[in-house]
Amino acid sequence: MTQELRERQLRQQIHALRVKKFHWPLDGFKFIINGLGFGESLQALPEPRLLELRDLMRRHRSHGRPQTFTFDKQGKFMFALMKRANWTEQDLRAFMLKHYHKSHWNLLDPKERRAVIAMLQNYIKKAESRANEAENDNQTDKENHRKEYSNGNQEQPQD
Repeated sequence: MTQELRERQLRQQIHALRVKKFHWPLDGFKFIINGLGFGESLQALPEPRLLELRDLMRRHRSHGRPQTFTFDKQGKFMFALMKRANWTEQDLRAFMLKHYHKSHWNLLDPKERRAVIAMLQNYIKKAESRANEAENDNQTDKENHRKEYSNGNQEQPQD
């Protein structure tokens, strides 16, 4: 295969990544590659620079975090529990640092992961039971309030 054909295929692969992975318009793409120091035209780039750009685009993750900091299936479950418990990622990170001296879910061993999930589940149960108790107290207060008005001549309040 000639160098010209290899460069053409590289440009096609780069544009395919631009469209399929990043959904960048052509003008936005030109602005980005110019900012990265590749210039505005892919045709002006030699083969080694095209390879460098293609590899850079393949490695880039759209959310900006490295591959090692994504959650597995159990981590996604933990994340959902964290949101139900009204914790932020900073709260969870502080908890893991304090108790396990590790800064991310992927660094925990299976026993520590189970412990974090159990802790979040217990936290959710306590929060839900407190909410139920508060709701029951409100209901009881309304019923007591109605009883007070049913014995007197005053009008019963509307809910």
